[in-house]
Amino acid sequence: MSSNVPPTFSTDFVGQTAEQRRVSPDLSTLSSPSAPDSVKDAVLQHLINQVIQQNESQGVITSVGITNLQTGRNLVSHNTSTSHFAASINKLPIALLLLQDLRANKVHMLDTLTWSTSDVRGGYGVYDQPGAPTTATVQQLIFDMLNYSGNTAVRVLVNETSLGGAQAVNTRLAQYPKLVQTRLQIVDPAHGSFYLGNTTVDESLWTMQQVQRTKDTYEQFMQNAMSTNIFTTFGVRSQLAGNSFISLANKVGILDDPAGSGTNRHDVGIIYNTQTRRSYAYSFLTSNYSNGTGMTTQAESSLKQMGLDILQFAGDKPHQATATPQFLVPATSAQHYHEGKVLF
Repeated sequence: MSSNVPPTFSTDFVGQTAEQRRVSPDLSTLSSPSAPDSVKDAVLQHLINQVIQQNESQGVITSVGITNLQTGRNLVSHNTSTSHFAASINKLPIALLLLQDLRANKVHMLDTLTWSTSDVRGGYGVYDQPGAPTTATVQQLIFDMLNYSGNTAVRVLVNETSLGGAQAVNTRLAQYPKLVQTRLQIVDPAHGSFYLGNTTVDESLWTMQQVQRTKDTYEQFMQNAMSTNIFTTFGVRSQLAGNSFISLANKVGILDDPAGSGTNRHDVGIIYNTQTRRSYAYSFLTSNYSNGTGMTTQAESSLKQMGLDILQFAGDKPHQATATPQFLVPATSAQHYHEGKVLF
């Protein structure tokens, strides 16, 4: 077995050390201060694998990757090279290219961009709404793309900045050996139209880490946008217990297109514990190609369950030792909507 892969944690503890056999493979183990790291690693893998098996028994294609960023160790790795329609997850590579151009002074945060009403795309973004402004700074558009998952914002940033359109974006993405499937899907070059295309767990994990690597002011701005995003009732963010020492920067993807790219529920992010100074990157991608609402419900529930698992593994503690963690969701948080496939 590779040293990069944690030991399999079986329910009957066969083949485990005496130390591992003393701890049951349940959620409480992840937050136990006395459980050694080797046991917590194995329990996390066991719990995540249970969710994966439940998903796949119901026809939900599931890909999962969890990495310890201090050690580089892959804690969970399942179908990590399987291609999924990325939905809004592929706003991350757009952010990555914009970071490069901002640092090279090819584009500036206070540059003002103007677009026509034909560029407006429906969604949760400020500029996606009827009657919204058709002019904004690059800074405002980046925030809208990452915080609100703005659809108009990503179209304008791709077509009206130094990125130079979808084909130019793809040419640049192809220069990264780590990005094989992460591409925009070009539909109408003459009118700048594209879909956000596909990605994988491996590629989305790598991209998320690149967007949070250097810690300059541009990157801090993008991290803040993702750390405060509006999707507080969806995926991993919905499971935060409200501890001030746990930070989460993430991007979600939500898409309903059962006749084409599938119904997608994705969440990619980095969790950081300021007390232990440990951080973990995760990518949860789920897709199905059925009109059945049961599969979609299962997929959404699985993101929350895996989110609870990884958060408690990272040290997020339920308040007052209640049986069920009291998740803090702001009263003003937006309910997530199920968008159809958007032609950007």
